[in-house]
Amino acid sequence: MPGDDWAAKRPSWLKSAQRWFGQLIGLIAPLHARLALATNGWISPNLGGRPGIIMETTGRRSGTPRRVVLTYLPDGERKVVIASNYGRAGHPAWYRNIEAQPNVVVIYKRFRRPYRARITSGDERLALLRATDDATYGVYAAYARKTDREIPVVVLEPVAQ
Repeated sequence: MPGDDWAAKRPSWLKSAQRWFGQLIGLIAPLHARLALATNGWISPNLGGRPGIIMETTGRRSGTPRRVVLTYLPDGERKVVIASNYGRAGHPAWYRNIEAQPNVVVIYKRFRRPYRARITSGDERLALLRATDDATYGVYAAYARKTDREIPVVVLEPVAQ
């Protein structure tokens, strides 16, 4: 049984399209992320018309900087990111890192800006998850149907410099 009931309430034709799109993104995204990371964001982390960022976290065990490329939903100055891990059973490492240390750096086109990550819950989580899912043609609903865990939604809020 999926961890998120909202994902099951989609028409069957849309579920099929979401599966196909999710598989395609699963192949393209890792290659694209390597290019963005290798160029420190000079090659845009945007993917398929979706805005992207490089997020730098602090490793929860090592204490060293860790970078990941993520797509996000713009929400004013805030950025909403989803810890879907492509629908795999466990949370992504970056999510575990922000649980331990919520201060992150967002890198875009070589510019660095500090943010503070906040894990959402309840109605806020569901509303942001649905908005992000709609903006990505339902890919997060497809991921939610693949896993039993609740997919976390994280809001990155800018920190005054």
